[in-house]
Amino acid sequence: MEAEIRPLEAGTDAVGCDAVIRSLPYFFADRDGIRKSAEEVRAQRGLVAHERGQIVGFATLEPSSSQAMEITWLAIRQEWRGSGLGRRLVEQIAAEAANEGLTLLCALTVAASEPELGVQDGYEGTRKFWQRLGFVPVKELDLSEWPVSALLQVRALAR
Repeated sequence: MEAEIRPLEAGTDAVGCDAVIRSLPYFFADRDGIRKSAEEVRAQRGLVAHERGQIVGFATLEPSSSQAMEITWLAIRQEWRGSGLGRRLVEQIAAEAANEGLTLLCALTVAASEPELGVQDGYEGTRKFWQRLGFVPVKELDLSEWPVSALLQVRALAR
């Protein structure tokens, strides 16, 4: 299976992106987070990965400064996790951001200080995913819109 990646089209892709979020109840169980994802999929630019007409992953993006792009959402359907699809989405985002003259790519995830007792596939794996893609953990943040501590991660882009 090789999913195709293309630009996100909010009008036709939003419902499929919402389904991806629902396929990951451990990672996206927070009601406010689900609502925020739905809003941002419909308002931000991004990419979707699809296979035979079904969206199997997506990423949304938002400029965070004149030099940096933030990946605001990255979600891959449960059955596609570990397939390399997340890496493909991030690498395409990085290439496009570098072509636009940006120098940094950033992302937030749940901080290591948040307990995950008895969890097999949790945020430790997510943090390792980002690190394998060249992101450096910068700082834990307490954000008013997050119910847990967030970890800011940054990756320098090739010029």
